[in-house]
Amino acid sequence: MKAVVADITIPRYLATRALGRLWRPAFWRGPGPLRLIETPEPPLPGPAWVRVRVDLAGICGSDLHLVLLETSPSASVYASMPFVVGHENVGTVVEAGEAAGVAVGTRVVVEPLLPCATRGFDEPCPACARGDYNLCSRFAEGTLAPGIGHGACRDVGGAWGEVMVAHRTRLVPVPAGVSDEQAVLTEPLAVAVHAVLRFVPETAGTVLVVGAGTIGLAAVAALRALRPGARVVVLARHAHQAELASRLGAVEVLGSAGGDHYAEVARMVGARVLRPLLGPPVLTGGADATLECVGAGRSIDDALRLTRAGGVVVLVGLASVPRGVDWTPVWLREVEIRGSGYYAEERVDGRRVRAIDVAMDLLATGRVDLRPLVTHRFPLVDWQRAVAVALDRRRYRAVKVTLAPR
Repeated sequence: MKAVVADITIPRYLATRALGRLWRPAFWRGPGPLRLIETPEPPLPGPAWVRVRVDLAGICGSDLHLVLLETSPSASVYASMPFVVGHENVGTVVEAGEAAGVAVGTRVVVEPLLPCATRGFDEPCPACARGDYNLCSRFAEGTLAPGIGHGACRDVGGAWGEVMVAHRTRLVPVPAGVSDEQAVLTEPLAVAVHAVLRFVPETAGTVLVVGAGTIGLAAVAALRALRPGARVVVLARHAHQAELASRLGAVEVLGSAGGDHYAEVARMVGARVLRPLLGPPVLTGGADATLECVGAGRSIDDALRLTRAGGVVVLVGLASVPRGVDWTPVWLREVEIRGSGYYAEERVDGRRVRAIDVAMDLLATGRVDLRPLVTHRFPLVDWQRAVAVALDRRRYRAVKVTLAPR
């Protein structure tokens, strides 16, 4: 099969970083960590596994951080190279093990995490036992090579390949009325659903979403569906992102450049803007909860300063290593910091349900429509052009760039 594979070595890392300072496309066109190759299809690891033909894959922010070699080295303990890149997916089952319990021809989204149940453990770790399988303690153990999920484990394939294998517990059936363009966004919507259900109180009045890429826009949609009483305010960098945020239900969308957003947020929530000797303003008052969906130092700094004393800032999703953050609000104003990575089981109406199942239900029932977010589609063989478009959002008005492996 054809697949885009990551294989990072120290010499390649150093050469790419050096050349990339002079010519940015070197990260994806030069000696960078990714290659399109012909590679054998992964075998089924056991009878509870299926083979999935990938019909559409998404390019995630974490994929772009991998391309640009911005991922923290500490994450490498939960990866095994060479691995096929990509975890946002929708596909079709083309082979099923005798214990898989799913028919060939079934259209599915593969939930990419690889916790205890996929690694041959009969007894779950404490995190998996309570439903927090995103915090599994065995991502580097068991019958599979180390890897937090598809797109980081050499044994199972990834979405940027023609085929991957998946455990039956990771399958999410796609209803007939949900298009591939909707289904491929189930995974990022699940990230937003987890952050909202787990960390945004139902009593939150003003919720600020920092960033209007795919995760930020999915967060707006999730807030409108799951926290309908909240006043959702968005900081967006580009005009096309602002348009989408408004369509998805944000009551106000502010530009994130120039510093004027401090005064605008203060006006909306009745806060005061204070000017320190140096640096950006500080608010007395602010948003009740803030979902930071960028992961850059500047955006995290904004989130901390724009959240009221005693409020919560949720760092959503995967990002590079942020620099230049002033953490003073954490101790001075007791702003709570929560990390939200991937998704797990949530309590909904007194029952335990996977966030990704909630996300699929929101798409299937029409409570959330993310189709406008899919702005580009490329064949897998043109993955380098797709990456270039995804990295230049303003020029191409890109939000979710997708790859069609076949």
